[in-house]
Amino acid sequence: SLLYSFSSILHGEQGALNLSASLCHVLLDQGAQEYAANQTREEARHVTAFAKYIKARWGRPIECSKVLQDLLVDIIASPEVYKKIIGMQMLVEGLAMGAFATFYQKLNDPLGRQLMQLVMTDEAFHHKFGKIWADRTIPKLSETEHQIVEDWAAHCFQAVLFNLVSPSEQVALYAEFDLDPARVLEEIQLIATDEARRQDMKEASNIFRVLIKTLLNAGIITDRTRAFYGLYVDMDELKAEGDKMVGDDIAEEGIKYLQKINFKDRVAASVSIAAE
Repeated sequence: SLLYSFSSILHGEQGALNLSASLCHVLLDQGAQEYAANQTREEARHVTAFAKYIKARWGRPIECSKVLQDLLVDIIASPEVYKKIIGMQMLVEGLAMGAFATFYQKLNDPLGRQLMQLVMTDEAFHHKFGKIWADRTIPKLSETEHQIVEDWAAHCFQAVLFNLVSPSEQVALYAEFDLDPARVLEEIQLIATDEARRQDMKEASNIFRVLIKTLLNAGIITDRTRAFYGLYVDMDELKAEGDKMVGDDIAEEGIKYLQKINFKDRVAASVSIAAE
């Protein structure tokens, strides 16, 4: 349901808020510390925005799904910096960028669409920070360290792929219609084959396609796990697309919209000063 999706986004933003705050005293570089502090402010803004939107439309959010909760707790509570940055800046932000782009394209509510776009103007930079960190860090890892990172990322991808939208995660919704989640899951498994998932992931804004592309461009995916991801997407095609992400154009339009507002305010202030 739409409420389930928006609630998941809200919980993800709350996780990002906690995570970015925890990075402030972990990162050694002062510039990175400043960036993490700024991201904390932006994530707090996102939490407020989605909380208000959900309250206005549905009253309150639904609880965080078990698979998303486990992923967020694993990332936030981890003592390893690589888990924090890869987990949030790439895995969670990668999923989020795909979800925001999808909602921006398909939502009929103008307010909801603008909310997605404005949040994406921030998230695009968060996503790029993770890429910059990966470009500077991943090549310096030992083979053993890289395998640990690569295997953990693949494990997280598989967990969210098979469980994030599972009927077992939306028991309350199916109960409203007297549907047995276990029965629904059985029926879905008959049609949700790997080939069906592969077909769905041809869509540029598919959240899992965006996630795979994020991991691939970051250098995390090697020949060890390439075949695993290749079950769902054409890896050569994905590589040929370059670094450009599905939400970049939407975010750029959002930035131009904000620049118009800010420029308008500056012009008004200049006119006021001149009049005085």
